[in-house]
Amino acid sequence: MNNELRTMNIKRGKGKMADDFRKLLEKEGVIVFDGAMGTILQDKDIPQGSPLEELNLTEPNKVADVHLSYAEVGVDVVETNTFGANRIKLSRYNLESKMEAINREGVRIAKETVPSCLVGASIGPLGTLIEPWGDLSLNEAYSVFKEQIDSASKAGADLIVIETMMYIKEAEVAVLAARDVCQLPIVCQVTFAENGRTLMGEDPDTVLSALEDLKIDALGANCSVGPDSLLPVAEKICLKAHLPLIFQPNAGQPQLKNGRTEYLVLPEQFSDWMEKFVELGVKIIGGCCGTTPAHLKAIVSRIS
Repeated sequence: MNNELRTMNIKRGKGKMADDFRKLLEKEGVIVFDGAMGTILQDKDIPQGSPLEELNLTEPNKVADVHLSYAEVGVDVVETNTFGANRIKLSRYNLESKMEAINREGVRIAKETVPSCLVGASIGPLGTLIEPWGDLSLNEAYSVFKEQIDSASKAGADLIVIETMMYIKEAEVAVLAARDVCQLPIVCQVTFAENGRTLMGEDPDTVLSALEDLKIDALGANCSVGPDSLLPVAEKICLKAHLPLIFQPNAGQPQLKNGRTEYLVLPEQFSDWMEKFVELGVKIIGGCCGTTPAHLKAIVSRIS
């Protein structure tokens, strides 16, 4: 079945998608985001030596196929293939001039392929340290985030998903850029190591107090670790949070086997863990690296 026919066969889940994201947050029940984009694309026959985000221009059907595979199992929100589509990261491949086009096409592919889902523009870290840890100034970081978010919002994204932030200050800059260029809902996720702290050593309480004051729509964590390591972080944040929470763990800690990165948490195991997040009061769940449509299907079936 081709992508066009598959799109036509996707049914809206429980009437949710008639609403925007903020209205969805007000409703009872759990919101389900999609799973991994990058680790799935890496398993496809794609050119080496170029960023996955360039596939929005060169292999849009492969990106669309990932979105479709998640929509078919009943997720509420899909995230665009734009995680690293900022000027700094793209410049490493001499693609900075295509930044706007890559973000625009990333949004278009998702919206046209899965109209049953809301589309979150994926905004990842800049890939270089900002001051005082690095040479990139706060003003320049703000400018780079603003460019990318402006492109995605103008293309019709339904919300902005700032994710995998390793440093509170970078997350703050990204949120401020988003608020200055659009009125879209903002979700912000940082990433924690196995020790329960960010790369810069910030604990959950520090992250919560810094980001909750920015009046974002949802806050949480994604990537780096599996649900077993992220659950204690969720427990701490849930005790004090006053806004909806989102958690999207990896399918376990990545393991290198025979030169290949593998994620060992199986779909049913993953859904078992994610049920524990829901029991804590987490409003939004999904997956990150190593998760597949099978993982999300297990989650949707469980919460249904």
